[in-house]
Amino acid sequence: MPLQPPLSLDDAAPPTGRAAPDRTPDRPGSGPPVRRTRWRPAILLVRPLLKAIDWTPLAIVTAFAAVLLTAVQAGETLPPGDALLLMRITGTLLGSAATFALVDAMSADLGAATVPRWVRQALRCLLAGGAAVVIWLAAFAYALSRLPADALFPVGDLLIEMGVCLGIGLAAAATAVRHAQGRQAAMAAVVVQLGLVLGTILLPEQIRLWPPTCGFGHWDEAHAFWLAMLPVPYACLLLANRDLRR
Repeated sequence: MPLQPPLSLDDAAPPTGRAAPDRTPDRPGSGPPVRRTRWRPAILLVRPLLKAIDWTPLAIVTAFAAVLLTAVQAGETLPPGDALLLMRITGTLLGSAATFALVDAMSADLGAATVPRWVRQALRCLLAGGAAVVIWLAAFAYALSRLPADALFPVGDLLIEMGVCLGIGLAAAATAVRHAQGRQAAMAAVVVQLGLVLGTILLPEQIRLWPPTCGFGHWDEAHAFWLAMLPVPYACLLLANRDLRR
């Protein structure tokens, strides 16, 4: 009697009325296409931009601020009024230095680039602006360590001041690079930023925006104004970073 081949599990299973699943092995490339993320080109652009940005102005300002913070009343407790002035100078200069990051020497030759201009400029703003904020916070921490234990030195209010100065510088630079190329565009932005800051210093006593003592005088009113003005330069920055070609 001839032997019958053993039944497989599929042959032994009762019929269900459904077609058997296709057991054709998957071939390379037969799966669903890999979906590229929308922001992948922008993420890949970060490393080249880190090399392309001119970091020299920020490095110079950082060194200058370090000398100021260590040389003033060296080895002694730092008076709160001096610390306040030094942090304001540091914040203003860091905002000026960050403007040089928006100078794109290759922008005129890119044409229809893979990454839109507004994305490239936004990344430049984030990298340089983020570096400026980190440097300022490090300077603030050092200044705070030299202050008397009971000194009032509100980081939030001072950071708002610095944020407005930074935003003015970036917005002015973003506008300048639309009309000029090279470092002269950044220099024009520095002139605009420093001019506006100096203009606020010369305001009458009744509307002073840089109170000399933390928490006293017109401090609360001045920083309510700074907080209200904070979105303005960044809204201008968004408009200035639009693509040149439609």
